[in-house]
Amino acid sequence: MRIPASPAYGPSPAGREVVERVRAFIAEAALPMVEGVERELGDTAMALEPDGRLAAGMIGLKRRMQQASARAGLYCPHLPERDGGLGLGLLDAFHVQEEVYRHGLRGVQWMLAWTDGPSPLVGHWSPPARERYGADFLAGRTSVAFALTEPDAGSDALALTTTARRDGDGWVLNGVKHLITGAPFVEHAQVLARVEGAGRRELTCFLVPMDAPGASRGPVQGTIMADGQTGVLEFRDVRLPGHAVVGEVGGGLAMAFLWINWARSRRGGMCSGLAWHCLERSVAYSRARQAFGRPIGELGAVAERLSDMYMDHQAMRALSLEILARLDGAGLLTGGRVGPEERRDLSSLKTWCDEALLRVSDRASLVHGGRGLLTATGLERIYRVARNLRIPAGTTEVQRAMIAESLAAGEG
Repeated sequence: MRIPASPAYGPSPAGREVVERVRAFIAEAALPMVEGVERELGDTAMALEPDGRLAAGMIGLKRRMQQASARAGLYCPHLPERDGGLGLGLLDAFHVQEEVYRHGLRGVQWMLAWTDGPSPLVGHWSPPARERYGADFLAGRTSVAFALTEPDAGSDALALTTTARRDGDGWVLNGVKHLITGAPFVEHAQVLARVEGAGRRELTCFLVPMDAPGASRGPVQGTIMADGQTGVLEFRDVRLPGHAVVGEVGGGLAMAFLWINWARSRRGGMCSGLAWHCLERSVAYSRARQAFGRPIGELGAVAERLSDMYMDHQAMRALSLEILARLDGAGLLTGGRVGPEERRDLSSLKTWCDEALLRVSDRASLVHGGRGLLTATGLERIYRVARNLRIPAGTTEVQRAMIAESLAAGEG
C-alpha cells in the first residue's frame, strides 16, 4: 500500500531528496541493524534490565542507530545547517518523520533525534558549551535530557521548585526532576530552574553534565510504554560555570516553549507514519486471515474498523500538512514569535493526532484479535506509546483549554 499523495503539500525538491536518502538508509543500514538485535534478543518489546532500564542490547542499538544516521547526515534534519542539520522546514520534516515511522517502533525511529537528541535549543547553547559538547551530541555519541517536569510541577511548569543561585561567576543548582526521558543514560541535562529572587515567569535553563559532583540519577520509572528510558534526576549543590546558561538568564520559559513547540510539531509525521503502519498491517492481515470460511476483511465488523482507521489516518495527515504549511516560516524552530494562532494550531495538531493514533492502534489490535495482544507483533507497543502521547508536551486537557481560550478571545 502507498500513502495517497498530497500534491499541494508534498515535499520540496530538497525535502524529496532527503526522503529518498532516508529510504535508502533504512533499507541498507537501519533495518539490518534492527534485525540483527532481534535475532540476538528475540522479542524486544519488554527488553529491560532487572532495575527497569532498557536492556543493554537495545541501548547499544539506539546509539549505533544514532551514530550511523549522523554519519549519513540524517540524524538532525530539523536543525539549521549552521547548527549541524539539514535546515528542513516543518513540512519537509513531516515527510521525513512519516517515512521513518512507517516502520513502527522496532528501533528504526532512533535514526531521528528525538526527546534526548539535538533540538532547537542547541542554537542557544553558549559558545564554550557548543565547543566542548556540541560535536559529540550532534554525532549521536551523547544524549541530553530536557528536564522540566517535577513531582509537583507538570503542566503547571511555573510551579517548579528547582533553584539556582549565583556563586561568583557561576551557579549552584538544587532540585529534583522526574518523568525525564533518557534519565538513566544521558550525559547531560537541560534543566529548567528558578534563579533566587526571580519572578514566577522568570525561569532559566542550564546545561548540566550528569558527571558533575552533586548530579545523580534517581530510580528508573516504569511507565505504560515500558520503555526503560524514563526516570529521576537529582541535583544537590551542583556547581556550574556561567556559560552553562542556555539562552539568557530569566529567558528559560522561552527555551521551554521552543522545545515544547518543536515536540508538538513532530506529532504529525510520527502519528501519520505509525497510523499507516497499523493500517497497512491490518489490511494485509485481514486478507490473509480466514475465519468462517472467508477472509476476515469480508466480515462487516472488521471492514468497519479498517474504514475507520483509514479515515482517521487521512484526517490526521490532512490536518497536519495544512497546519505545518501555515507554520512553516513562522520561526517555530528558530525562536521566532509564536503567537496565539500558532499555539492554537499546534495544540490542534497535537491533540487530534495523539487521539487519532490511539483509535487507530486500538482498532489494529482488534483486527489482529489475539495476535494483536502479543508484544512480538509490535502493535500493542504502538498502542501503549499512543496512550502515553496524550500527556507529554502538554496534556490533552491543557491543549483543549488553550484552543478554547484562543477562540473565546476571538484570536485568528
